[in-house]
Amino acid sequence: MTTMIPAVLAGTVYEAAVNRSSGNCECDLREPGSCGLGPKKFHSTGQRCFTQEAHGSPLLVAPRDPEIPDRDAVRLPLDEVMVLCRGCFTRRRNKADKERAVRNQAVLLDDANSLFPLDLLGPTGPTQPEQQRDAD
Repeated sequence: MTTMIPAVLAGTVYEAAVNRSSGNCECDLREPGSCGLGPKKFHSTGQRCFTQEAHGSPLLVAPRDPEIPDRDAVRLPLDEVMVLCRGCFTRRRNKADKERAVRNQAVLLDDANSLFPLDLLGPTGPTQPEQQRDAD
């Protein structure tokens, strides 16, 4: 099957990547940067997704490293991008967003980033009666 490349994308990394993949999705669950379906759920074709471009659902080109923004894929060399179907692209993006949120949460909760050093704060807990002020 020959993939129709829009005229505006002719001669770009998109055209070269889609031609390299023979018009198939390149998501492979055994490689880093995959959509993350495994280990219990796989593509219908096994470890590798072979989805082809369909009308209304074009193949997408994304950086192999999910931390690089998708808009930068056009400036990357051919060996640093991969062709993905819409399903793999969306799962991969959601997976990267969740991993990034977990990392950011860990950084926020890290003691080194706290507003007040923990050694300056006394122990917390119920206030002892002798420490309470008189309400009178």
